[in-house]
Amino acid sequence: MHLRFVDRRLPAASAPDPLTGEVYSSSQSLPDGMPLLLDERWRPLEPWTTYFRIVGATTARSTMRNYGYDALRFASFLKSRGTSVLEATTEDIVAYRQSRLTDAERPVSSATWQREVVVIRGIYRLLVQTGQIQREPWITIGRTSALSRPWRSEPDIRPLTQTQWTVFRDVGLAGCTAEGELDSSWRGQAPLRSKAGAQLAVSTGMRLAEFSTLLDAELPRPTGGGASILLEACAKYQKRRRVQVPPVTLRAVDFYRQTERRSLVEASRDSLWSRRSELFLVDELDESAGIVRGRLDGKRSSWRLHLMPPHLRRIAVIERGRGLEAMGLFIGRGGLPISLRAWHATFAAASQRVLEIAPDQMSGRRSRITPHDLRHTFAVVLLKSLTEVALARESERRAGNIGPATLSEHIAINPRLTVQRLLGHANPSTTMIYLHYIEDTDALIQNVFDSWNDESLTFADAVLADRSAQ
Repeated sequence: MHLRFVDRRLPAASAPDPLTGEVYSSSQSLPDGMPLLLDERWRPLEPWTTYFRIVGATTARSTMRNYGYDALRFASFLKSRGTSVLEATTEDIVAYRQSRLTDAERPVSSATWQREVVVIRGIYRLLVQTGQIQREPWITIGRTSALSRPWRSEPDIRPLTQTQWTVFRDVGLAGCTAEGELDSSWRGQAPLRSKAGAQLAVSTGMRLAEFSTLLDAELPRPTGGGASILLEACAKYQKRRRVQVPPVTLRAVDFYRQTERRSLVEASRDSLWSRRSELFLVDELDESAGIVRGRLDGKRSSWRLHLMPPHLRRIAVIERGRGLEAMGLFIGRGGLPISLRAWHATFAAASQRVLEIAPDQMSGRRSRITPHDLRHTFAVVLLKSLTEVALARESERRAGNIGPATLSEHIAINPRLTVQRLLGHANPSTTMIYLHYIEDTDALIQNVFDSWNDESLTFADAVLADRSAQ
C-alpha cells in the first residue's frame, strides 16, 4: 500500500496504468496536494479517493497531508489483520486504538489520536451515507465508543459478588421475580441463551467477541468432565490461547441447545435456504480434526475451526436433516448468530430490570452490568482462589509435609501467571490490576461455579417460561 499526493504538474502520461492515468487527467477536479491511497499495483483505492476528494475541497493542504498518513496507517493496520475498511469489526477498531495508544513504543498524544478519529469517523460516515455499509462498526453509548481514548490510568474493574451474579442471572436475564418465581409479565426473549452466554463469560473469562462467535461444533456435549476450547481468530489480537470450560457450564449450554436453539433451528431452515447464495455453505465438517470445508461466492475454502475468522462464523451454515442450520452456537430468530449489538442490548435490559426489581440484593451497585464485568469477575474469583491454593501449599511445605519447590512448580502454580494465561493478557501489568480486588469476593476456584449455576430449572419450567414470554 502506498501514499502519494496529487500534483497537477505531473502529466497523465506518466501514470503507471490507465486507471491511475484517469485520476491524474481529472486533476482539475482534485485539490492539489490531495492524498491518494494506492494499492500494490499503484491503483487508487476506494472509498479513500472519494473521501479525500470531498474533504480536500474545504481542508487546508497541511491538514490533508496529515490525514493522508493517518489513513495509510489505518488501512495498512486493517490489511495486516486480513480485513479492510468495508469489513472491519468493532474488534478491529479497538485493536487499532490499542496499538496507537497503548502497545506502541511511543504512544501517540491525545491531539494526534483525535485527528486520527476524525479520519476514521469520516470514512465510515461516507460509507453509511453511500449505502456501502448499514452502520458504523462500533457502538456509541453517550460520548463513549470504541474510538474514545481511555482516560483512566487503569481499567475500571467491577467484579460481581456471588449474590449479585445470581440476581443478575435469574432476575435480569431469566425474567424471574426477586423471590425467584417465574414472572408472567416479563417479555424478554431467549433467557436460556442469555444465561448460557453469561455463564460462559463468568466461568471462563471469555470476551464477548469470543463467546458470541463460538461455533456449535467447538463446544462438546457434556460427558461428566469439562472441556478445552482453542481460541485464536476471534481472540484479541488473534493471540492463541486455551480456555477451560467447567462441566456445569457445558450443561447450561447444552440445556439451551436442546430447547431454544433447537426451536430456532427448526423455524429458520426455510429462510436460511432462501439466503444460501450469500452464506458460507459448509459441506464437510471433521469435528475430530477440527476442520471445515465449504463454499462462498463460488469459491471453495478450508479452515481449521480456531482459525476461522469472525465474519465467516456469522454466515456459516451446514445442511442437516430437512434444511440448513447455522454453525454458530448462539443464534437468533433469523437462524444466524446474534450480533454484538444484540448482546449489549440484552445485558443493558437485564441490568435495568435487576436494578428496578431487586436493588437491595445488588448491595448498592447502580452501574450497568456488561459482558466484560463478567470477565473481570472470573479473573478476581480465580486469582483469589489460586492465591489461597498457593498459600496453603506453602504452609504445607513449611510444616515439612512436602519437599522443596522446584522452579517449574513455582511457575506452574503462580496465580498471576495462570490468570494471565487464561485471560490472554499480553501485558503482565494488566493482570496485576486484579490483585487489588482479590479480597472483594468470597468465591472459590472452578467448583464455585457449580453453586453459581441454577440446575433446578427443568425442561418443563423452561417451556412454561418461554410460553409466558410470548
